[in-house]
Amino acid sequence: MSRERRTWQPACVANERWENLAEGSVGGAVTRGTMFGSQGLRTGTKFFAVWWHDRLVVKLPPARLDELVEAAAGEPFEPMEGRRMNGWIVLGEDVDWAPLTEEARAFVESQQK
Repeated sequence: MSRERRTWQPACVANERWENLAEGSVGGAVTRGTMFGSQGLRTGTKFFAVWWHDRLVVKLPPARLDELVEAAAGEPFEPMEGRRMNGWIVLGEDVDWAPLTEEARAFVESQQK
């Protein structure tokens, strides 16, 4: 998914969607925090989701990330052009964020044991 094909959402709608997702995710081991100066969700001390420039970024296993990129559901996360962060994907606005955020939480949690 290229940035040119990105579906546009007013920032207030996207931010409200993030806030609803974050509020529904917090509890137990999941807390809010800051990563790269952006809001994020973590389990324990490890982040699994970040709200980066009005876009949702989640951490997933490499095979799952590749699957989502191939399905045009997201693109690899590059916080600086040309520098990908392994395992992180920027999800598209038309994707159902909640199940993928939960999948990211479970993946990151499994890596801490």
